[in-house]
Amino acid sequence: MSFEAYLGFTGRTGTVFLTGELDADTAPVFRSLVEQAAQRPLDRLVLDLTGLSTMSSAGVRVLAFAQQKLPPSAVIIVVGARPEVVEIIRLAGFDQAVTIAERVS
Repeated sequence: MSFEAYLGFTGRTGTVFLTGELDADTAPVFRSLVEQAAQRPLDRLVLDLTGLSTMSSAGVRVLAFAQQKLPPSAVIIVVGARPEVVEIIRLAGFDQAVTIAERVS
């Protein structure tokens, strides 16, 4: 499955949309989008993982990077992740650092 990623903004919310497989080969694209988002004043970063089929530890490392790059007041919200992806986030301990939601409210 191919990987696609893009970034959008609405006010002080940045949203990264990811589809396909997030692994060591595709994580640099995700990291680049996080870097771009972190250059703006954000209150929250939404990671729309609705189309993401798998995520490796490389994706978790980008989550850690996002947490470091964003201001402490900004929240990271993971939306639409499959149970397997949520489990990877939980196993890495990042379920305490991000909000996991079925959809954005």
